[in-house]
Amino acid sequence: MIAAMVMLTPTVLHTRSSPWTMGWVTILLGALAVQMLLVLVEHLAPAADRPAPDDIPEA
Repeated sequence: MIAAMVMLTPTVLHTRSSPWTMGWVTILLGALAVQMLLVLVEHLAPAADRPAPDDIPEA
């Protein structure tokens, strides 16, 4: 969805309807922000199938 919006943004920016264009850009930036937050949370969250470092037996 975000990729489609990015591809269509130049077309939207050439329209003469300023409120509609501002809404489009706001939705696009919001979607990008949510996507970045999801990636950050996935990166910071521990994996469920990976044991914690304290649980690994010493070799």
